[in-house]
Amino acid sequence: MSSLPRCIVVDSNFIISYITTKDTTSDDRARIDHFISEVDKLKVKIIFPMISISEFLVKADRASVAFLDELQRKSTVFVADFDRGAAHELAKMERDALAGPGGKRAGSEEPYQKIKVDRQIVAIGLAHGAKMIVSRDEGVRTQAIRLGLAAKRIQDLELPESEKQLNLIAQAPKGRRLNFRRTSLAVVPPSPAAAPVPKTE
Repeated sequence: MSSLPRCIVVDSNFIISYITTKDTTSDDRARIDHFISEVDKLKVKIIFPMISISEFLVKADRASVAFLDELQRKSTVFVADFDRGAAHELAKMERDALAGPGGKRAGSEEPYQKIKVDRQIVAIGLAHGAKMIVSRDEGVRTQAIRLGLAAKRIQDLELPESEKQLNLIAQAPKGRRLNFRRTSLAVVPPSPAAAPVPKTE
């Protein structure tokens, strides 16, 4: 995987895709698992905003909640509240939006309440030094990019080599025959038998 920043923030749709199988393709599942493996290996801090966890918990079952509890024990996972640092980051975003031509929505057509939640997620990440966000949500990614963060969708994460090989096998036409190049073999005549050596008396 290409180099990762030291701190990454994710949102509720990433959490849902990671902890459950809802709306997650097998490829995306492989991407997420590989991403988490790389995060662990490189000791990258991954921020789970509390506001995103609350969205996840609305429809989470017991098994999902138990998995979330286990996940929080990982040294690389940090559950972050909307604290004073995040409040300062959000206030700056709101001021910049109001000062711009697009008004408080910054030109977006989405409901302001949704925009504000997106900004809170990004603000939490910024307050903890995040340099990248992973989200399916275009609105969240737009907010992040506007503030200088790299933004990726789940499908932009690297697919592990093992999964690529499986995809190649699955995409091969059924019943396809392998073509081998025919090589003509030269017939080499047997060597003449050696003459018997005369006995000497």
